[in-house]
Amino acid sequence: MERERQRKQKRQEQNYWKTLFLKFGLLLAIFSVARLLFFFCNCKFFQDESLRNIMLAFAVGLRFDLAIIAILNAPIWIFWTLPLRFRSWKIPNILAETWFVAFNFLALIANVIDAKYFSFTFRRMGGEIFSQGVMLTEDFYIYLNVLARYWYVAVVGMLLTCALCMCPRRLSFIGKSDRIEVRDFGYFFAAVVLLIICVRGGFQRKPLKPVDSNIYAPTLQMASLVNNTAFNIFHTRKNASLPQMKYFGVGDTRLAKFSPRHGSGNFCDSCEDFRGKNVFIIILESFSAEHVGALDRQFKDNRDIPFTPFLDSLLKKSYAFDGFANGVVSIDALTSITLGIPCLFGSPYITSAYAENAMVPLPAILRKDGYKTMFFYGGKSNSCHFNSLRVKAQIEEYYCEYDYDGPESDTKGWGVYDEKFFQFVARKVNASEKPFLAILFTLSSHHPYLYPQELHGKFPKGSGSEPLEELIAYTDYSLRKFFETAEKMDWYKNTIFVLVADHIAGPQQRYYKNTLGGYSIPLMFFDPNGKLVGKSEEVAQQIDIMPSLLDLVGSKHNYFSFGSSLFNGDAPRFSISYNNGIYQIITKKFVCRFNGERVSELYEREDFFLEKNLVSDPVYASQVEDLGNFMKAFLQQYSESIRSNDMLTAD
Repeated sequence: MERERQRKQKRQEQNYWKTLFLKFGLLLAIFSVARLLFFFCNCKFFQDESLRNIMLAFAVGLRFDLAIIAILNAPIWIFWTLPLRFRSWKIPNILAETWFVAFNFLALIANVIDAKYFSFTFRRMGGEIFSQGVMLTEDFYIYLNVLARYWYVAVVGMLLTCALCMCPRRLSFIGKSDRIEVRDFGYFFAAVVLLIICVRGGFQRKPLKPVDSNIYAPTLQMASLVNNTAFNIFHTRKNASLPQMKYFGVGDTRLAKFSPRHGSGNFCDSCEDFRGKNVFIIILESFSAEHVGALDRQFKDNRDIPFTPFLDSLLKKSYAFDGFANGVVSIDALTSITLGIPCLFGSPYITSAYAENAMVPLPAILRKDGYKTMFFYGGKSNSCHFNSLRVKAQIEEYYCEYDYDGPESDTKGWGVYDEKFFQFVARKVNASEKPFLAILFTLSSHHPYLYPQELHGKFPKGSGSEPLEELIAYTDYSLRKFFETAEKMDWYKNTIFVLVADHIAGPQQRYYKNTLGGYSIPLMFFDPNGKLVGKSEEVAQQIDIMPSLLDLVGSKHNYFSFGSSLFNGDAPRFSISYNNGIYQIITKKFVCRFNGERVSELYEREDFFLEKNLVSDPVYASQVEDLGNFMKAFLQQYSESIRSNDMLTAD
């Protein structure tokens, strides 16, 4: 009888552990299916990768899946392996099963949503979602539109959720014994060791972090496929706090390579022509250089399709630069342009712990010079935190969808259609005091990609699955109508226009899918009098707009900005950005990537697809050292200034 009892208990133990591992094995499989969904929804980003690299990315991604599964399920894993009798009690098991479903459901849904959201931001969602209440402010119609357009994502999400919910029912623990043997403590110890290994993501010296996806991915382009959204969110949940970056001691000459403190100065040979003029900044939603026919033509398969005929014609009469965005979302662009601050950590500046730092942004400086300041956006009041940033930037007047008083416009999308809202803007500016600073953020070239029914069929369609190019063409048409109206008004010829995109979207060509072309945007200055014309080969970024405008209009105030005037020939010309723990600088000759400790990658600009990493090539040792020191000087001043709330300058 005793031997039979022991055999029965042994079978029960075997069933128990089989069921436990089967339970978590199924969970790992569910996460792998979510990664497969991510791949199919974004396959255009990986179309140049070999089948071997894709399979390797899925295999490596299991480490990130296991890590987040271990982190989220650590309490119930310990409970289910603990060699104590109460692990078989009913109530604790119900609570454990509830934990299992709830936390894994949240992690799974994050990955499912990101399968499509990634195509808008080109990065996995991170801790910034805890500080963004944007979705709560938008119309329910938008959610229905998104759900209808991406129904297949919703269906797969529901199927995976059903599999997750069935998991604890179909694989319920059986044969638990109240009798605890000595060997159970050995099993528990082994289970804890296994848990620690999985939480760390392996046996490496440091625990796995999202930035490591860049290391373990077969190619840099596939880092996002290797990563796991829930894992990324968990490890960046505190990224609203900027880490301290200290590379050089006080007085080190290498720190002098960069300074965010600027004195007033006129570096433009013809600045006298622009002093005291009105300033009108137009921020173009999702206008990649790929969409603008006159830019980067060598990379376009559809170079003969005129998506932006008006912008192309305006470029010929403007002073255009080799433009780059500092971020990948709209609020980062507005922060860069008005505050002169790029977002180089995992949360938008305006929602971070430093949002209350004292500073004097572009609108505030121009107000001291007697300018009226206005911001226009055809969407909801605080969509994308625009109104919050408007207040921080000290802009006097804000006009949004609720203030629009023009002809009736369907607002089932984000807000008032561009064509009608732009006409409203022209009238408001015309009635405003002069001189003025006006900032217009365009709207329609944003999901859900809607424009007036009566204009359907008028604009060319692109090759992508989304009608983005069609909406780019509609916004370009709306800009033409706006300028036709504005040029009849008195203020027009006394105004400097800046046209710049917020970020890229919907890349189709290979060049625009990497971290070089993926930040390439139009950036140009337009003077209706024709005194600012040309094409500069120098790199320009969004944070350069503030210093450049202050230079042009002849402001006599000192200011703080991480950019520099594009008309200052002595200032370093570069663009900086941050993604997934990596800082990137683009110069006229190189693309340099820095991991917080050292330069990890260096490419020549002519290496358009970033295929040959030169960081270990002794021929480029001096460039690696120079760019590394510049990056360190920039990041140290960035970190110290923001963390210590030291961003004011005396006139």
